[in-house]
Amino acid sequence: MGTTTPAKLLTGEHDQGQDDVAEPARPPLSAEQAREVTDGLREAMDDVRRSVAVLAARVRDAHAARVWLPLGHNSWASYCEAEFGISRAQAYRLLDVACALAAIHGAVAAGTETSRTRDTGPAAAAALD
Repeated sequence: MGTTTPAKLLTGEHDQGQDDVAEPARPPLSAEQAREVTDGLREAMDDVRRSVAVLAARVRDAHAARVWLPLGHNSWASYCEAEFGISRAQAYRLLDVACALAAIHGAVAAGTETSRTRDTGPAAAAALD
């Protein structure tokens, strides 16, 4: 059995069949304990998803309202740097993420509509596969 070196961790390499575990092995959990840990992890992930959704909506709203102008900033980037301590690149990346999340949400919400690719005839649909 090989080892995972720090260099392999940095490059994303690892030995097959080996989990990347940085801590000493712990005693195995019972199924009930594993379920409890999993439920807690799921709850934390759901909390993060909700927080990211709220942040994305607020970023989009703030940018659309051009909140930087009444606060005396000349741009979104300078507003984000002064108010939140993030760089110009981070400010626009945050806005890009917020817009992407809105697009994903829109696509998921539209999931109940008929697919445009399957609205075509069978021959045209087969050509897409």
